[in-house]
Amino acid sequence: MPPKRCKHIAEATDAATGEDLLSALPDAILQVVLSFLPSDETVRTCVLSRRWRHLWKSTPALRVTRGGGWRFMEWRAWTVNNFVNQLLLLRDRVPLDECEISISHEFLNEDEDELFRFADTWIRHAVSHCQARVLKVRIRTASYLLPLVNLPFSSRFLTWVELTDVILRSCSLDFSTCPALEDLSMRSCRIYARRIISQSLRRLSITRCHFRSKARTCISTPCLVSFKLKDIDGRAPLLESMLSLVTAFVRLDYSCNDTCRHKAYGDCGDDGCFGQSAGRNRSVLLQGLSGATNLELTCDPQVFIFRKDSKKCPTFTMLKTLLLNDWCVAADLSVLVRLLQHTPVLENLTLQLQPREQPVVETDESYNLAEQLLLLKHLKVVEIKCYKEDEVVHKIVSILSTFGVLPEQIDIEQNFFPAPESCSFEFSD
Repeated sequence: MPPKRCKHIAEATDAATGEDLLSALPDAILQVVLSFLPSDETVRTCVLSRRWRHLWKSTPALRVTRGGGWRFMEWRAWTVNNFVNQLLLLRDRVPLDECEISISHEFLNEDEDELFRFADTWIRHAVSHCQARVLKVRIRTASYLLPLVNLPFSSRFLTWVELTDVILRSCSLDFSTCPALEDLSMRSCRIYARRIISQSLRRLSITRCHFRSKARTCISTPCLVSFKLKDIDGRAPLLESMLSLVTAFVRLDYSCNDTCRHKAYGDCGDDGCFGQSAGRNRSVLLQGLSGATNLELTCDPQVFIFRKDSKKCPTFTMLKTLLLNDWCVAADLSVLVRLLQHTPVLENLTLQLQPREQPVVETDESYNLAEQLLLLKHLKVVEIKCYKEDEVVHKIVSILSTFGVLPEQIDIEQNFFPAPESCSFEFSD
């Protein structure tokens, strides 16, 4: 008996005339319609009529996902493997617009190795033989993530890659052999590569991924226009120059290894501080982000990497919109002053300040406003979002006045608590 969705397809007729509307469509249109279904449901349409027998073989999308046709809850790993292997073997060699492999299920322990057995072959077949333009991969069990050992792959057609819940063990993720690749998204992945390289990437998103805990991964993507780095484990990656960058969002929470319990710069002298192994004295993030037009930099106050980078602060020659949180005033206000001195064309500044347990104290790094000569002539709006208007807020207002910012340009919003997933810029995960 055909599955329910296919039955609906078979019964798609005009109520007035009894005409089969779907049959009036050309094969190419029907194949596009089928491409939105999970592949197991697409294959089942072959029983509808003689005309439908082979339509599934030329659909422009391959979707190995948990659909409503065959219940993945009842599948064993060998059943999944057998179906996908036969699917790839029998389909026509027509280019794929999209290949989506998304299997997440609590298989029995003896099935876990079997589930991963052919995954790398499926991906390589879709990219190399089927010339997929979009690739989305998510395969995991209750205990394990999919290890991808043969990345990167080579394709002149691939434009978009989404990787979720995979382990990337290659020494270098060099996508130079994918010259059309413009979008790369990695979510909840384990990234052990030393370098991520692409000359063609335009948009890069890395969310809740695990990086190496000691050495840093270097990201070399000079043509990026959009960059997102959010809630990572391990060391923050080293960013090389991104001269075309327009919008960047970087949020580092307490899971980041670049932390200092003294809210210092990673060189506090405490042997128990992660900052003792911070590496070479060079900019990790800010130098690579210095060409951005819109920039949001937020982190847990114990994460020192932004403060350490600010000691050798680059000039943000194109920056017009900037959002910061507590890290810029965690130890003292010198970091905020230093940033303002290096944003000559800034137009909009937002500061998000949470309630603090200890007051800001002046240190040896304290600012010298007597030497402040730069006026922020382009700055139009300053938003200070805080729990209450305290001494820190008053000091910030005083500092802004030395940069030529008038009181009427400053908007202070009290009773503020930042939303956990808030982001000022538009990104899609």
